[in-house]
Amino acid sequence: MKKMIVALLITSLLIAGCGGAPMEENNNNGGSSDQASDAQPTPSADAITLSVNSAWAEGNSLLFNVQDFADKVYEKTDGTVNVVWGGGPEAIPPFQLVEALRNGVVDIAWTAHTYNVSNVPVLEAMKLVDAETMRETGGFDFINELYQERLNSHYIAASTNGLTYNLYTKDPIESLDDFSGLTIRSTPAYQAFVEALGAGVVNMDPGEAYQALERNVIQGYGWPSVGVTDFGWQEVSEYIIQPAFYNVDVAIIMSDNAWSQLDENQQRAIMEAGLEVEQEAMAHYEKAIAEEVDILTNEGMSQNILPDDVAERFLTLAYEEAWASVMKDDPDNAALLQEYTRYEP
Repeated sequence: MKKMIVALLITSLLIAGCGGAPMEENNNNGGSSDQASDAQPTPSADAITLSVNSAWAEGNSLLFNVQDFADKVYEKTDGTVNVVWGGGPEAIPPFQLVEALRNGVVDIAWTAHTYNVSNVPVLEAMKLVDAETMRETGGFDFINELYQERLNSHYIAASTNGLTYNLYTKDPIESLDDFSGLTIRSTPAYQAFVEALGAGVVNMDPGEAYQALERNVIQGYGWPSVGVTDFGWQEVSEYIIQPAFYNVDVAIIMSDNAWSQLDENQQRAIMEAGLEVEQEAMAHYEKAIAEEVDILTNEGMSQNILPDDVAERFLTLAYEEAWASVMKDDPDNAALLQEYTRYEP
């Protein structure tokens, strides 16, 4: 735990200082990856087509690497597997994707582990883990087994590896006591933490937050460290609270129905493509977060860097509250996951 806190503190300080494959219709998806190589495999006449259904609309910044994943799968399978866009929440609402996965209605879900906790409660802790550590310790395989057993699906990769959360407020924060009396727009991912800080919470659609901030119905919000400008919230809030916390837990999940259509080489290629996307996401978000901070500060926001002792209490509270919640809901699997993540209270 102390190692994770130190890493997040260092990251926050650093930030303070500073085509030929399928899915062509999705090439402009919020900072998309580089174009595919000019030398693409010739498509097979009997190629398998797999559709991606997402919890977010096409073009959302959380989907920046969907096209890259499709390109990699296409290349690694010599054109025998095509990954195409199947639709966003307008096709299947986010919280219904899990049942679509279980029933084999969708091939690939680009979704959040958090949306699947009603079936696998320990997935709530995936925001607390590091993707690289999970690969090293066998934690990835553990989560994959849970997906197979309970949701008839396979965990392919953590597609937002490196993307954190921040709190953003209208007023400066100098101590944790300053959160008392504030109302913060929240989600289940960090609601327990915000409540532990002493703030009130409101769950509302992101599209409603601008007006709520403008009218002072809420005095702050939580959001991934990239994407505030998508909603224009920098116009109605003042401070980026540092350090950042947690990891955004977007994942690539494939249904058993789709997996079983693939031969062993194709399955291996899918996993390799997922791993590469996961690893490349870290560098992408390191750059994207720094760019986001530059944009927000240039448009009038300020970084509110908590003093070291306050920052340590802030992060300790964030992780203790989250782990306590998971331990209550799924104690056995939570204890196992803590071992895989090398968590030290």
